Amino acid sequence: MKHALATVLSLTLCGATATPAVAGPPIATGCRLGLACFYDSVWANTRPQSYEDPATSCTALPFIAKALINNTSRPIALYSDPHCRHFLLVEPSLEFHSYPVHDVRAFRAR
Repeated sequence: MKHALATVLSLTLCGATATPAVAGPPIATGCRLGLACFYDSVWANTRPQSYEDPATSCTALPFIAKALINNTSRPIALYSDPHCRHFLLVEPSLEFHSYPVHDVRAFRAR
C-alpha cells in the first residue's frame, strides 16, 4: 500500500496521467495541480481539505492535518496551532509529506 501510494503521488506530482482522457494529474489523490491539499490521514487516502492559491495570511485548518500534497508553486509553512504562532516546518512546492508525529493545525504560503 505504501509503495502504491508513493507511486501514485510521484506520478501526480510529475504531471503524469493514468488515463489519456484526463488532463493534468490523476484524481486518485484528490489533489489537482494548483491546490494545497491537507488530509487527516498520513496516507492521504481520505477526502482532502483543498486550498487554491493559498494565502500568505494564517489559515486555520478544520481538522488536524496528518499529510499535505503541496501541488502549488509556492512553499507552505506549517504550524501546530490555529493562529500560526508555533512554527513546525516549511514544505516545498510540488511535494507530498506526511506527519505521523506532528499535528498540523494551520498554514500559510510563503
